[in-house]
Amino acid sequence: MKGDLTQLLAAVEQKVGKRIGLTSDFEKLSALFSKHHIHLNAMGLKRTWEYLRGTGKPSKEVLDKIALFVGFQSWADFQDALHGEDDGQANYESRDE
Repeated sequence: MKGDLTQLLAAVEQKVGKRIGLTSDFEKLSALFSKHHIHLNAMGLKRTWEYLRGTGKPSKEVLDKIALFVGFQSWADFQDALHGEDDGQANYESRDE
């Protein structure tokens, strides 16, 4: 799971154009999620990033919302696309964007 999560969080950082790590980064990211009608508080985001360092554990709901932000319908759809088990139709964003 950590490898997949690393890929997901890298996609978030790529989409926002910066590395996320400071408390203020998580607050700004939470506000950005809200602009996309994805409600996820800064603490939930921070816990997700901390999981990669061996602490905390993100819930399925948090993972689904982060996957939605980067263009997938769910965490499972992101994993399927990552591992080649999906034809990409589950991705909300077109490749032309």
